[in-house]
This record gives sequence, C-alpha cells and structure tokens, in this order.
Amino acid sequence: MTAIGSRGGFPSRMIENAENMSANSKTAAGSSSSSGSPSCIALIRQSLEHMGHFSAGSVAAGGANGLDSNHVEFEDAVPHIFVVLGASGDLAKKKIYPTLWYLFRDGLLPKNTTFVGYARSKLDIETLKNNCKPYMNVKDTQKKEHDDFWKVNHYVAGSYTARRDFELLDQELACLEKGTRANRLYYLALPPSVFHDVTSNISTCCMAKKGWTRVIVEKPFGRDLDSSNVLSKHLASLFKEEELYRIDHYLGKEMVQNLMTLRFANRIFGPTWNRENISSVMISFKEPFGTQGRGGYFDEFGIIRDVMQNHLLQILCLVAMEKQIGRAHV
Repeated sequence: MTAIGSRGGFPSRMIENAENMSANSKTAAGSSSSSGSPSCIALIRQSLEHMGHFSAGSVAAGGANGLDSNHVEFEDAVPHIFVVLGASGDLAKKKIYPTLWYLFRDGLLPKNTTFVGYARSKLDIETLKNNCKPYMNVKDTQKKEHDDFWKVNHYVAGSYTARRDFELLDQELACLEKGTRANRLYYLALPPSVFHDVTSNISTCCMAKKGWTRVIVEKPFGRDLDSSNVLSKHLASLFKEEELYRIDHYLGKEMVQNLMTLRFANRIFGPTWNRENISSVMISFKEPFGTQGRGGYFDEFGIIRDVMQNHLLQILCLVAMEKQIGRAHV
C-alpha cells in the first residue's frame, strides 16, 4: 500500500491492516471468528503510536512531542467523517464496511467518527446493513456493539457526475460536523471510469472547511500506462500529495504479508529459496464464486487488469525479490 501523508487523528493506513482480520476470520479449525487477534491489535496500536496519532490531552501529558508512554489517544473531540463512495458495490460490502466494523469494534478509531455511504442506488441504512451482514462475522455477544456501529452510519444517494448531488452530500456532511474542527476522508470504492468526475466534484464541492481532507484511491489506476498517467496528473491538479492515499487492499491479506517472514525468517526455506533449488514458480488465483454483480466492471476492465498486473505481480515480487539489505521507515 502506498500511504502518503499519514497525519491527523484518523488512522488512514489502518484500513488495510484491519483487512488482515477480515481476510482471516476463519480459524485453523475452520470455525468462524470475528475477534481481531490481540497480538495484531497490539501491533496496530504500536504502529499508531509510532506515527504520532495523539490527542491534545496526550500532548499536554507527554510534553512538546506529544508522547504519552501510558497510552495512545485519538483526536476524540474532533469529528471525523469517513465517506464510502460506491457504498452499494461489491468491494464496499465485502471489504470496506466489514473492515470499518472491525476498526470500530476494536477501538482503533476516534470515538467521534461518523460513516457516510454514497452511491447511485437508492438504499436505506437497514438495507445496507443487511447487504453487509454476511461478511461481518458478528458474534452473538457483539450484536449491541454492531447495532451501535450502524447508528453512526448514514447514506446519501446521488450521481457520480452531477455537481448538484455532491453539493447535497456536502450539506449532509456539514450537518454532522460539530464544533470548530472536523476532518473528512473519502474512500473511492469505484471503477476508474468515474474517478475523474468524482474527484473533481469532491475538490469543487466537498473539501473539509474546518480540518483536513484525505482521498483514498483504490486500484486499478486506469486501463494502461497512458490512462494511469492521465489519472495521476488529474489528481495532482486537484489535491496536495499529502491528501492522497493510493492503496491495493490485496496487500492487507495476512498470507501476502507473511511471505517476507516465510522466506527470510525460516531456517528451512531460507537456504534453499533460490534459483539453484527451485525450477519454476506457479501462482494460482481461484475464487469459489462467480462475478456476483461485477459483470459490468469485468466487461470494461477484464480480470487480467483487475488481478494480474497488481495482485499477482505483487505476489511474484515478494516470492522472487532479493532479501532487503536494511529497513527503511516510511
């Protein structure tokens, strides 16, 4: 994941880390589990501490650098609004909303966080909740907390191209912003064909008036190199670089992240994982289901653009790359 400009109270790069929990909600015994691994949560909190997500209270307690050795706090007093653009789509219901639920459940978000879904489909929150429910793995003991999560969710229906609809979205967000500061984060769970219109409308109508704005762009970034360059130039004309996050949710899968450990920290594989002992590498990508409403997307972009030039090449790089010499902090 490329995460640029990790500042402010909302843990933007935690989205992909939380998808670790989402992707691994099945235990080794095959039973369903919806609780995040305690060690994983502790690691995420440690990562947040390293990145400096502290509230004003922590700054006062910890001195000028804002470090409090006892605990880490978010800017709980500052409203944070997470807008899911494409909220009715496949990615949103299978990945984004379950991930936001896990972050909410595990206390990894500022308490004053509100979620707003935006899409062309005319839905209500109850319908959206039912669409996402099969992918959230909610235990019986978590039902009240799950209901609390949906109480801070809102939904707005509108076009991706009409400026007036984004003006109405901005009015809805403004009603949720209390106090003198408020931050907005937009997640584009959309096909690249509408990136241009959506980002233009966000820049024109929906930038935060009292805090920072962040825009998370999901892959694929265009159809080819030329269209990718056009998209990059377009985004650069609308937003500062620190306002942009470019991510690929596939890198959040635990097995993908563990490839480095599997290769370089394993005394069995370490000495033999090389060209002298491996004759070929085969990477298989299989899904036990059909397109499930993604037919239009695949007709336009195709499965090769969707998974090969990003997901599978990333796997290949992790399998074949040389061992890193040092460790750089990003």
